[in-house]
Amino acid sequence: MAKTPIIHQVKTKLVTREGYNALKAEHDHLWFKKRPEVTRIVSWAASLGDRSENADYVKDLL
Repeated sequence: MAKTPIIHQVKTKLVTREGYNALKAEHDHLWFKKRPEVTRIVSWAASLGDRSENADYVKDLL
């Protein structure tokens, strides 16, 4: 009698080259474009004083 082959389920989600490129583009945009902008805004808001009561700080984070 022939043995039935065992099929292993892949637990890791695989990403296509196209999917990887899209994720990489999003990462690069967030890291190199958006992050410096957010850092600049937060630094500006922090320079105004007490961040817990600074409406501009909270507004710019959203």
